[in-house]
Amino acid sequence: MTPEGLKTASSVTEGSWSMAPTWFKIGDSGGGPGLGSLRGEAVVLELEPQRYLFALQDYSALTAFYAFAGPDFRAGMRQDYIAMLARIGAIRDSRTLAPKHYPLLVTFDDINNPASVRRVDPGNLASTFGHGYRLNAVTLSITHEPVTEGRVDNVLGWLCDYKSKRLRLSGQTGPIGDRILANNVGSGDFKNDECE
Repeated sequence: MTPEGLKTASSVTEGSWSMAPTWFKIGDSGGGPGLGSLRGEAVVLELEPQRYLFALQDYSALTAFYAFAGPDFRAGMRQDYIAMLARIGAIRDSRTLAPKHYPLLVTFDDINNPASVRRVDPGNLASTFGHGYRLNAVTLSITHEPVTEGRVDNVLGWLCDYKSKRLRLSGQTGPIGDRILANNVGSGDFKNDECE
């Protein structure tokens, strides 16, 4: 919600799930629950000219898995995951995420300066953007639409340069353990497919 009314944005990402072979056992798991991955780009919402809110791809395919599996699903054996994945594959629906499952929300004080990235509190958008800004909901939907491409590139013209050099938004490389957001967010949080 903005002072001018409701604004929405979306992005289609591709989630995939791979199961370890049954011969790869850890305890009684029979191959384990598997691993999920995402391909696509962050959600970009232009709140007003040159002021954007980004919902980063810092979540995993597990977020979607548990959103659609529901609160009654209990992680268990390999066959439990296989059965639930088959049920989820038939769903064409949306789910509202609980705030604890929200992706990291960020903005930039200067959209042309990667190091000006700033965390946005989903429960208090007004503290970042001003009076009248509020987050209504974050939803996930299962769709057959193609993966969204180009929206992030259109806003963050510098992103592919950072991606090709494997830079954090601070301009640094490699793992950095401090609490500065620009040192811990990289281009892959905005877009995890290749740049052209």
